[in-house]
Amino acid sequence: MILAALLWAVLACGAFVLAAMGGWLGPDIGVGSGFCEAARDCWMAQPANTASNLGFVLAGLAIAWHASRPARDAERALGAGMPRGLAAAYACLVVALGPGSAAMHATQSRIGGHLDLTSMFLVSGFAVAYAVTRFVLRRDLRAFTRVFLVALFHVRWPHLGGGFLGVDVFFVLSGYLITTLLLRESAARGRPDLGRFWSRRVTRLMPASVVVILTVLVWTALAAPASRPASRTAAAGSPESRRTDGR
Repeated sequence: MILAALLWAVLACGAFVLAAMGGWLGPDIGVGSGFCEAARDCWMAQPANTASNLGFVLAGLAIAWHASRPARDAERALGAGMPRGLAAAYACLVVALGPGSAAMHATQSRIGGHLDLTSMFLVSGFAVAYAVTRFVLRRDLRAFTRVFLVALFHVRWPHLGGGFLGVDVFFVLSGYLITTLLLRESAARGRPDLGRFWSRRVTRLMPASVVVILTVLVWTALAAPASRPASRTAAAGSPESRRTDGR
C-alpha cells in the first residue's frame, strides 16, 4: 500500500509541476489570490502557499504507512478498522489534495481552482461517508459508496460551493473524532488525561509539521524569484502612485 501511495504521489506531483510550468492550466485570473500571499511573476505565483501543500502529500503517505502495518491487518481480521481497500483509496485522495490545492496557488487559474475544490470535496465526502457508515455499523462497500455519492452530490450544490465548505467539514469531523477519543478515555479511566492526549497529538503531528515548515522555507528561499510581487509592481505603476511620487 505504501509503495502504491508513494508512486501515486510522485506521478501526481510530477504532473502538477509539468502542468504549472508549461501553462497547461490556463491563464492567471486571480483565483485564490486572497490567501495572505502576494502573487509573484513566475510559474509559482504563491510559493509559500504552494509548497505548504506538501503537507497533504506527507499526510497521505503517513495514512498509507499506518494502514499497512501488521497491527492494522490484525484489527481487520477481527472485523475492526477501515478495510484495506478503503484505506488505500483514502491515502491516495489525501495525497492528491496536495497537488490539487497547489495547482490553484501556483497558477491562480480557473482550472487550478477547480482542481483545488474537487480534491477537497473528494476528501471531505470520503470522510463523511466513512463516518456515517461507521455510525450505522455498516462495513460493506456498497453502503459506503452510496453515502459517498450522496455526500459529493450535496457539497456540489451551488449555495454550498467554495473551498471553505471543505475546510468546515474537516474541522467538524476533527472535533467529532477528538471528542470521541476523550469520551472513550473518560469512560475507561474515569476522566480524560489531557496531558497524555496532547502529548500524543504533538508526537504525531510535530514531525510532519516541522518537515513541511522547513521545506516551505527552503523552497521559498530557493525557488521564489527575486522580483517584486506582481501586485506591488502593478501598484507602483498605477496613476495614483505616479501622482503621489510627483511624476
